[in-house]
Amino acid sequence: MSEEANYDGVFVFLEPGSDPAVDRQVIEHSADSRTLLVWVPDAEKAAEVAASAVDDHGARLVELYRGFDLRGAARVIERVVPRAPVAAAGYERGTAKTEIRRSASIYEAANADPSKRVLQKHGDGWTVVVGASLEQMPDVAEQLVDEGADLIEICGGTNLTAAAAVRERLGDRAQVSLVSWPFESVPGAAAYRAAYEASN
Repeated sequence: MSEEANYDGVFVFLEPGSDPAVDRQVIEHSADSRTLLVWVPDAEKAAEVAASAVDDHGARLVELYRGFDLRGAARVIERVVPRAPVAAAGYERGTAKTEIRRSASIYEAANADPSKRVLQKHGDGWTVVVGASLEQMPDVAEQLVDEGADLIEICGGTNLTAAAAVRERLGDRAQVSLVSWPFESVPGAAAYRAAYEASN
């Protein structure tokens, strides 16, 4: 994937010690649809990466994962909204019972094969990103927890009821969060969803 490529969206993962120039991958959804995945060490770098993805590569949405606190998410929002909406997962680093080392982000994709995953290793942990239908999400989440995931993050645009079904299945075996759109991002998120539904 060339640096000239455009992306539909960018998922930004907080991981201390990461290098966003190296710690990045791309999910190819179709010939003209892709998502950039980037791991960053802090909120300042997240804001830079998100702004570049939006301004230089046409990303139309940004989602924040793996522990952005409110101040960190606000930095990204200030740099990107209203050019693109920004959503954040509900888990904040330091608020969990145990530190998160292994996380999984599950995005909704009706025809996805959940055995096809993106894996990013970091230190003694990892992040997995995987697509699944709404019906598959509880099974996929349970399998990922069986493999050691401490945290399951359900991507933005997924129904809260689907995330609740994952929570019900997992009980207290892992934390579950749903990426949510703050008020200032609602218009952009609605426009993105309308365009997505029109293209499918």
